[in-house]
Amino acid sequence: MASLSTRLLQRPPQLLSRSIHTSRALSAPRLSLVPPPTALSALASRLSLQPSPAVSTSLITCLTHPSYLAEQTEDANAEIDFSETSESNELLATVGNSLIGLFASEHLASLYPYLPTQALQSAVTAYVGPAACVSVGRELGVAVQGGGNAGLPGIGKGANSAGVVVRWSRTALAEKNWRENKGKAMEGLKVPVGRRFQKFLKEQEQETAAEAEGEARGKKQQSHEDVIASAVRSFVGLIYQEEGIHTARTFVHAHFLSRALDLASLINLNNPMHVLSSVVSSHLASAGVPSSSSETAIQPRLLASTGTNSQAPLFLVGLFLPSGLKISEGHGSSKAMAKHRAAVNGLQSIWFTRGDQPGAEVLGIKGLGKPFGEYGEGLPSSAHEDWVYEEGKVIIGEEESEFESIEWGGKEVLPGSRR
Repeated sequence: MASLSTRLLQRPPQLLSRSIHTSRALSAPRLSLVPPPTALSALASRLSLQPSPAVSTSLITCLTHPSYLAEQTEDANAEIDFSETSESNELLATVGNSLIGLFASEHLASLYPYLPTQALQSAVTAYVGPAACVSVGRELGVAVQGGGNAGLPGIGKGANSAGVVVRWSRTALAEKNWRENKGKAMEGLKVPVGRRFQKFLKEQEQETAAEAEGEARGKKQQSHEDVIASAVRSFVGLIYQEEGIHTARTFVHAHFLSRALDLASLINLNNPMHVLSSVVSSHLASAGVPSSSSETAIQPRLLASTGTNSQAPLFLVGLFLPSGLKISEGHGSSKAMAKHRAAVNGLQSIWFTRGDQPGAEVLGIKGLGKPFGEYGEGLPSSAHEDWVYEEGKVIIGEEESEFESIEWGGKEVLPGSRR
């Protein structure tokens, strides 16, 4: 009887594989099926929507990524039910993305009126960016896997999903693969082949990689996280479509802006002392102090020190104006480190000044000192009607003429800062 190595060498190179595997039947890709009515009704309730056949149809649209229909259209053998999949979430996701950005921007700009532009953009991304959308989607029960794979039907236990699934190109490809291989066997457990036989696979792998690269060229690659984020954005667009802008703002504040984030970690500066000097000069100039005056110069002073002759010294440095006003202080194992931390603390004390606290009006910015509601009451979008555009005309709300917003005091990116 010929040995295993002899039989493998006699096989054509194109039939060789890196592993020998068992086989089992290929199961149907149930992951891409339309969710049952009960799941759609539960999802509608989580979105504060009244369950109805029309809302269920819209939710199916929200859960259908454009790549799913594109892949189905390219597949001539696909059995498409156009009554359920004729629309994707592209339009609703675009509307929802604009609304999410609007609500987050007005909330953060009003809450921190001195935050610079780039820092404000980073804060908006942290609150409502793709990662935040994926997190909210998981909380809503979208594409939550119960175990097994991460969204590949027919393999492992991916079909036992614990949440509502999103249909995209991967599910369409899985359907195509199942149709083409229905009744056939699929790869099972793999047993590695000896390294000396893998040299016969190089040519085959190169050809396969070239074919895959050619197919992928011209197609926009989507990740599962991007698809979930698109579905969550489309939910916000659907809420606006069904209930209006105020309900959409309430949803965004409840699910996105209610989270606690460390915004200070988003600001990373190369030379905080230089940036602090620019910020202080700008504020003093707005108060009538010339920027060329010596009154704007920041003076570091050593406030305390201990263990200077030991291996673990500690210094406390304060930053003062010539008038004697202390801006901030910081500690460190060296005077330079303490000065650096003092400058960072000074910038954070200015940039993260809350605009909704009583007494904030003394800062001189119009509209400060007014508290905001838990769900954005008192912000600019709260003065609009539920739908700002109807029958080809822009609707002007009754409160818009009397609304007084906060004048944003932030500035563009400053010299010496990374963001």
